[in-house]
Amino acid sequence: MNITRRSFNILAGAVAAAALVRPTASFAQSAGTVIEYALEPAVLTQIDRNGPELIAAKILDGLIDHDADLNPVPSLALSWETSADALRHTFKLRDGVKWHDGEPFTSADVAYSLLTLKQTHPRRKATFANLVDVETPDALTVVLVFSKPAPFLYGALGAGAPIFPRHLYEGVELATNPVQSAPIGTGPFVFREWARGSHVVLERNPDYWGGTEPQADRIVIRFIPDLGARVAALETGELEIGGPGVPLTEIDRLTTLPNLTVATDVKNFSGAQIQFFFNLDIEILKDIRVRRAIAHSLDIPEVISTVFRGHAKPAPSAIGPNLAAFHDPSIKPYAFDIELANRLLDEADHPRGADGTRFELRILANPFSDQPPKVAEYLRSALERIGIRGSVVAYDYATYVTKVYTERAFDIEVEQLANGYDPTDGVQRGFWSKAFKPGVPWSNAAHYSNPRVDAIFEEASAEPDLEKRKALYFELQAIVYAELPSVGVAAPVAFEVYNARLDGVLDRQSQSRAKLRLA
Repeated sequence: MNITRRSFNILAGAVAAAALVRPTASFAQSAGTVIEYALEPAVLTQIDRNGPELIAAKILDGLIDHDADLNPVPSLALSWETSADALRHTFKLRDGVKWHDGEPFTSADVAYSLLTLKQTHPRRKATFANLVDVETPDALTVVLVFSKPAPFLYGALGAGAPIFPRHLYEGVELATNPVQSAPIGTGPFVFREWARGSHVVLERNPDYWGGTEPQADRIVIRFIPDLGARVAALETGELEIGGPGVPLTEIDRLTTLPNLTVATDVKNFSGAQIQFFFNLDIEILKDIRVRRAIAHSLDIPEVISTVFRGHAKPAPSAIGPNLAAFHDPSIKPYAFDIELANRLLDEADHPRGADGTRFELRILANPFSDQPPKVAEYLRSALERIGIRGSVVAYDYATYVTKVYTERAFDIEVEQLANGYDPTDGVQRGFWSKAFKPGVPWSNAAHYSNPRVDAIFEEASAEPDLEKRKALYFELQAIVYAELPSVGVAAPVAFEVYNARLDGVLDRQSQSRAKLRLA
């Protein structure tokens, strides 16, 4: 079965595709769809963070969308054209679109949204780094003006760059703006309820510009942090679509169940990568010998077979194998070598104490799925072999984000980041020194800074020649691999689990109808 990019986002992104595409006769009987969202976000819009787009993409639209083959298709913009020098991108907007509160949508909303995202969003800071102006010659025309070409631009302008209602944001403090928790958009569903700790309810937008879509009256998104409870709800049919975080340990068994479909053949903009970042503000971790010793303590093939049950590829470089166009396959994991690791720590003047311990490290893990915490436990065990006592500290999702990206209260953090559709989108935020800003999630957790790496990111983001971009990113991967601000572990296979009665529904329609997030 060929699962489309659209259905991938429905399932892995907790997006109710079945409620958004033209259903089969049997499915049309349903008034709504119940889907699982593994972890509850702090807010429901993504003006300043990744994550909430899994929900917000059904409420807010982007200028464009993407079909099942990842090609750009119209959304709030009906058409677009690029100037010969690739510095001006002109969009013609839909007429008659209204916000859910009845106010008209105009080019002023687009200009406000994109210029704000440039300042506040961890990914869009890179996307729009060279965006110098957004012209609005009339209410239905927008011109994005760049100082340098942006060859990746049209991959970013979907749900990953949502358009916000200017009249509800301008002049209002973002942290206290009620629209952050009760979004107003132009999309196919209208926000109705957020019962914190339980669920979000969205209802069909009767005035949606997409006409007769969506087909369902409502979507109920449930927050189920417990892994076992997620799986049980899928098995019983309580959930029709499973979101992120179905345990890999359950995949083989779920494949045998007749009422569920487990799919792997996906097209997506995600490219999840498990890696752990060192906090380079911690004195002991500033020593490259210590970081190399830790890298040599891991047996990556063993991690793949035990933690991931074989459902992953080694991902030792900053750009993972799922982003094949720019991934350097010649980079291999640091060799598993306990003797060398111990020697490096001795040379770094960290002898073992009477109890065999050299020093202690705090290990945090992103609880988005079960994979980072399991890698963290493996890392803790591996460190014991070289005399490092690791303490794995478990937090709920919101606290984890605060501890890592605001308080910086960690030594090592095991992260699950998406490489995205282009290195500028998903990779740059992790290693670009200008991305570092306490309080902004998913932005350079290591506090890594290398002028050449910064220059490569900035040059490659504006380089229209694909081969030149590739050469630049190969150089970057070699530098990051040698300097070790992070250790790349694995690129897990993306699985989709959903009720088998949705077979044939989830793989026929374009993403423009589904209104999905760009992970």
